[in-house]
Amino acid sequence: MQSNRLKSVALLLTLMLLGTSLFAQIQELSTKKRRAIKQYELSMQAYDRYEFTEAEEALLKAIDIDGNFIEAHLFLSQVYQRINNLEKAIEYGENAIAINPEFFPNLYFSLGSMLMRTPDYKKAKQHLSKFVEYNHIRDDMREIAELFIASCDFAIDAMANPVPFEPINLGPNVNSNLDEYWPSLSATENTLVITVKKPVLSPTGEPTGRHQEDFYITHRNGNSEWQNVANVGAPINSPHFNEGAQSLTADGKIMYYTICRGYCNLYYSKLDDDGNWGNPKSLPNPINLPYASEKQPSISPDGKTLYFVSNRGNKQGEFDIWRAHRLDDNKWSDPENLGDSINTKFNEQSPFIHFDNRTLYFSSNGRAGMGGLDIYMSRMTSDSTWSTPKNLGYPINTHRDDDGLIVNAKGTMAYYSTDINTETGRDIYKFEIPQEIRPTPTSYITGTITDIRSGWPIRANFSLVDVTNDSTIMEAQASSSGSFLLTIPTNRSYAMFASAPNYLYHSEHFDLSGIYSADEPYRKDIELTPIRIGGTMVMRNVFYETDSYLLKDESISELNKLTELLNLNPTLTIEIGGHTDNVGSASYNLTLSENRAKSVAQYLTENGIDASRITWKGYGLTKPIGDNSTEDGRAENRRTEIKITGI
Repeated sequence: MQSNRLKSVALLLTLMLLGTSLFAQIQELSTKKRRAIKQYELSMQAYDRYEFTEAEEALLKAIDIDGNFIEAHLFLSQVYQRINNLEKAIEYGENAIAINPEFFPNLYFSLGSMLMRTPDYKKAKQHLSKFVEYNHIRDDMREIAELFIASCDFAIDAMANPVPFEPINLGPNVNSNLDEYWPSLSATENTLVITVKKPVLSPTGEPTGRHQEDFYITHRNGNSEWQNVANVGAPINSPHFNEGAQSLTADGKIMYYTICRGYCNLYYSKLDDDGNWGNPKSLPNPINLPYASEKQPSISPDGKTLYFVSNRGNKQGEFDIWRAHRLDDNKWSDPENLGDSINTKFNEQSPFIHFDNRTLYFSSNGRAGMGGLDIYMSRMTSDSTWSTPKNLGYPINTHRDDDGLIVNAKGTMAYYSTDINTETGRDIYKFEIPQEIRPTPTSYITGTITDIRSGWPIRANFSLVDVTNDSTIMEAQASSSGSFLLTIPTNRSYAMFASAPNYLYHSEHFDLSGIYSADEPYRKDIELTPIRIGGTMVMRNVFYETDSYLLKDESISELNKLTELLNLNPTLTIEIGGHTDNVGSASYNLTLSENRAKSVAQYLTENGIDASRITWKGYGLTKPIGDNSTEDGRAENRRTEIKITGI
C-alpha cells in the first residue's frame, strides 16, 4: 500500500488550491483564451461526477490550447492523483512550478509528499525545504513538512546503509492470488492464523465488487511444513462483517481479533478441547467503547495484558496504542495510553508484544522514517516506560505502509505481509530478523498437570518469577484438560510455580543466565500433591551459600511462596527437611542440613508464621533421590523438602 498520510496530504493541498477562487471566479484564471476556459469548466463538471477520464481529456485540451494555463496543470495533477497515476501527477505539478514558481507555495509540499512515494527523497527534500521557507504557511503544515524533511534525511541514509533482509514467501499452502496479511503465531510456531481478503460473490456466483475479510488457519506437518490453509469458519467468520487483525495467545487456544460494524471493536474466541472455536465474545467496557474504534489487538504471552489501537479520547494522535490488564475472567482494567514514548501526534498501528513480554513492535507515521507507516521496536524499561523506538531500517521499511509484523518466540524470525510481488497481491513472508532489533529469545515449557493420586487433570495457576529480583514475569492457567504452556525468556534465572487450592504447590528452577538459544523447549508433566498429612514437596528454588546455611537472595521468591501457602491454610503444620549429597562426612552433612532447615524456619517465623506450626530436621545424606555418582544427581539430592505434619 502507498502511504495514506502522504496521499491524503497531497490531495488536501491541491484541493485547498482548487477550493480558493480558482473555480468560483473564472475571470481570475491565468488564461484569457475562452476555448481553454471552456474545457476547464467541462473538466470541473466531469470531476464532480467522478468521471475522471473525461476530466483528464478536457484538461489536456485546455493545456493544448494554452500551455501556460497554470490552473489546468494543477487541476490535472489533482485528477492524476485521484486515479493513482503518481508519475503524471508529479509531471503536471512540476509544470505548474515551471510556469510560475510562486503561484501556489503549498504546491511544493504536495510535490514533496508525492515524490517521497516514488521514492525520490532527494528531490522531495528540495521541494519540502522550499515550502518551509515561506512565512505565511499553516503551522500544522509546517510541522508535517519538517517531519517529512527529517524522513527524507533518514531514508537517504537508510538506503545507503541497508540492513540484512532476505524475505521468503511462505508458499502456496499459505498464500494465494488473494491478499493475505496479519499473521499471528503460537509460541510453538506450529499454528499460524492469517487474515484473507476475499471477493464477495452474488447468489449466482458473480463478483459484486465488494470484499470480505475472514480468518484462515494452518498447522505444520511432521516435516515442519505448513499445511494448506483452511477457513476457520463459523462461528468466528461471518458472511456480513469483516473479521481481521487477530492475535493468538502463546498456547494458540484463545484468539483476540477485530470486528468492524461502522466502529471497530475487539472480540475473543476460545478453542475447546475438541478443536472447535467458540462463539465470539465482545470484550467489555472499558475496553470497547460505544463511540470509538478499538482494533489490532496483541495479547501478552501470559494472557494478562492486552495491547490495542484506539482513537478514544485523551489520545496523543489519530490512533494510539493502549493497553489494559486482565483483572479476572470477565473484567479488565481501565486502558492506559502508552504515552509519548510510543505514541505521536499522528498514527500508531499494529502493536505486537513479543513472547518475552517486554519487546514491542509497532508501526507509526509520526516519526522520521521512510515516509509512510514504518515498523519500530521498543523495550519496556519499567511497567510504565519504554525505550526510544528504533526504526527497523531499510529495506524492511520502505516508502510504502509497512505494518503487521510479528516475531517468533525464539526471536530469530519475523513474519509480515507485503505486496512486493504485484501479481499475487499481499502475501505472508518471513525473514531472519537482524540481531540488533531482536527481542529476548524465549523458550517455553509445556506439559500437563494432574492429581498425583487420581491422575485427574487440574486447572492449576502458573507463575514465572525472576529470582534475582523476585519479580513475576509471566502468569498463566492450565486448560480444563490440565495442559499448559508457559513462555520463558532466556538470559535470566527463574522459579516456576504451579499451584491450586487444596494442593501443595510444585516448583521448578530454570537457570538461563547467559543463554541466548531457545531452540529446545521444555516438557514437564507435573503431579500436584493434595494437602494431607505425610504429603511432601521439594523447594527447588531455595539456595544457600557454598558449604553454608546462609540463604541466598535468590531464595526469596520460593520462601514467600511457602509463606503464602501457610497463610492460605492457617491450620497447616509442616516439617522442613534439609538434605545433602554425599560429598563430605556424614556428620558434617547432617549438621549442615539441619542448620539449613533451621534457616528456612527462621525466615518463616520472621515473616509472620507462628513458630508452633514449624519443625525442622536435618537428614544429611541419608535420603538421596538422585544418583550421587553424577553432578546432576548430587544437585538433586541437595534440597530442602517440606512435609505436612498436621492439617
